[in-house]
Amino acid sequence: MSAGAIGPERRLIDACVHCGFCLPACPTYQLSANEAESPRGRIDLMRRYSDGALKLDSDFVAHIDSCLGCMACVKACPSGVEYETLIVEARAMIQASFVRPASQRLVRKAIFALMPYPRRMRPLVRLGGMAKQMFGSRVVAAAGARGGLAGAVASALALLPRTTGAARPARNRLYSAAGPKRGTVGLLTGCVSSVIFSSTEQAAIDVLRAEGFDVLVPAGQGCCGALAEHAGEARLAGRLARAMVGKLGRERVDAWITTSAGCGSTLKSYDRLLADDTAAAEFSGRIRDIHEFLYQKGLRADYGPLNIRVAYHPACHLANAQGIVDEPLALLRSIPGCEVLTPAQAGTCCGSAGIYNLVEPATAERLGVAKAASIAELGVDVVATGNPGCLLQISRYSDPGLESTHPVELLARALHAAPV
Repeated sequence: MSAGAIGPERRLIDACVHCGFCLPACPTYQLSANEAESPRGRIDLMRRYSDGALKLDSDFVAHIDSCLGCMACVKACPSGVEYETLIVEARAMIQASFVRPASQRLVRKAIFALMPYPRRMRPLVRLGGMAKQMFGSRVVAAAGARGGLAGAVASALALLPRTTGAARPARNRLYSAAGPKRGTVGLLTGCVSSVIFSSTEQAAIDVLRAEGFDVLVPAGQGCCGALAEHAGEARLAGRLARAMVGKLGRERVDAWITTSAGCGSTLKSYDRLLADDTAAAEFSGRIRDIHEFLYQKGLRADYGPLNIRVAYHPACHLANAQGIVDEPLALLRSIPGCEVLTPAQAGTCCGSAGIYNLVEPATAERLGVAKAASIAELGVDVVATGNPGCLLQISRYSDPGLESTHPVELLARALHAAPV
């Protein structure tokens, strides 16, 4: 980048040799056939800006904004290009140096004033669920047509479930292992997940306890910073990450467990996000996705039959960013009577992508509709995925009769179905 500017390092930009292997893997390129909507096209924009041949204008920003950050290109790249770092740093540069239109600034300000803070979100989610129940899709469609903040609110309402499910498990508590103890873990409850998916949290506690682990659920955890980092809000992401490490870094647990793919991806990269903090690197090294942890430790508890057909959607930040592909499938297939299927083009993003379906609703809808259709073709009873955003997105575009849930909830259900 030019002197004094922030942004992607030139060595990372120059690692791209423009081979084109990323093109068939990129959802936005497949939708548009526009080179600037591909990973190598976006990297070329960064290169040209670095050379002084491009300005940081609205066209540049629009192409960077349109990236889902799904990291499918990272898996496809034979040259090891660190696209995950490039896109995050490009977005941070934009947020620091580009003045967005007032409507965009307002939407982003509202999102990051609410979503990272469960106490602020909880009453609004409750009210939103009630509004959706009372007025159905009519008010959502009417507001969505207006764009801007109204459109973002409409998208948020459309994503909300009619109920937030089970009561939250108690915080600041150690749940003792059931049976012979194998270790102690901490459960990271997240922000969006803790508000909307309390049932996933309870299921994780039940399964981990049954597998012989004491489970610590600290109070006041807050947000890990994943949503902010993926959107280029570097200062907020760093602040939230430091608070997380400061709050939990000294707890004596063998591992920190997360049930959110997007959170896990960021939590595991705290050593990069907080490069000057040795405690962050140590904390980051203890992060485990729940599928990863259970698969590595091996299931020992008794699980009863469910006799269901399940479609598994691999969340992008689980499969692409963390490389956790086979573990969730193996866990689901270990449940007696659970037939596990994968939809066509299973690795294509569903369109959730952090805050993407709030700020880029048109592209998110095209991807969400396509994902729901590919799942519907399987004729399954349940769709399972390891990320809260994916669950909301897929549920929005699926038949109301199709259950959407986290794989650990199916494990917990099978646990309770086992003969006593």
